[in-house]
Amino acid sequence: MKFAAGILAATNALSPVPVIIGGSIVKPNSEPYILSLQRSGSHFCGGSLGTFVSKGITAAHCFYNSGVTAVAGAHNIRVNENTTQKRTVSTFRRHPNYNSRTLINDIAVLLFSSAFTVDTYVTPISLPPHRNEEWMPNGAQVRVCGWGNTSTSGSAYPSELHCVNVNIISNDICNTKDRYDGEILKGMFCAGILDVGGKDACQGDSGGPVTYNNQVVGATSWGYGCAQAKYPGVYTDVAMFKNWIDAQ
Repeated sequence: MKFAAGILAATNALSPVPVIIGGSIVKPNSEPYILSLQRSGSHFCGGSLGTFVSKGITAAHCFYNSGVTAVAGAHNIRVNENTTQKRTVSTFRRHPNYNSRTLINDIAVLLFSSAFTVDTYVTPISLPPHRNEEWMPNGAQVRVCGWGNTSTSGSAYPSELHCVNVNIISNDICNTKDRYDGEILKGMFCAGILDVGGKDACQGDSGGPVTYNNQVVGATSWGYGCAQAKYPGVYTDVAMFKNWIDAQ
């Protein structure tokens, strides 16, 4: 569901496809912590500035070893806005135990050529404290944002930032046989509209932020299709990787 186009295409017959489905365009610069990761001026994944301005976080499956620019302060990614700041990603550091087959540990830290400047349009957001186990309550509302696909039946990549509110679905529920059947592993969480669908991240949203209680708690990771009733979005649980993120 959440993979950037062309990345890991052969990894899994049911590989994820990320974009915001069922959401809406948000007020410009209302999510000042979000990053657009770009190559040759084209968006391919999202990311977040979390309590730091010299590094960011994204999904490990968004990895490129060179030529990546992080853009902060953007709303419409197809025009030149005077609110944006751009930094070269000098280091793209994937979690050492990332597995591209299971997508466990799908988290990466971005180190920038220089720190972003905090202003009205670019502002980092807190990360949650470190946790060892699943911690967000079933049914809690979280917010997912990105520039990914907005269509479940075709391709509709917006210029403007979209966000959608979805609900945490406990791993026990998400892992039942008629859903992901055990594929939700430690360090992952599910969020969507249980057994209804219609709201989700999608292709192009990979690596982008999930927020809860004014903290970045997730990075968009994967899923089967987009906005499917039985297959909610799957996200990396940032709290379980907080100590590793801080150490980079």
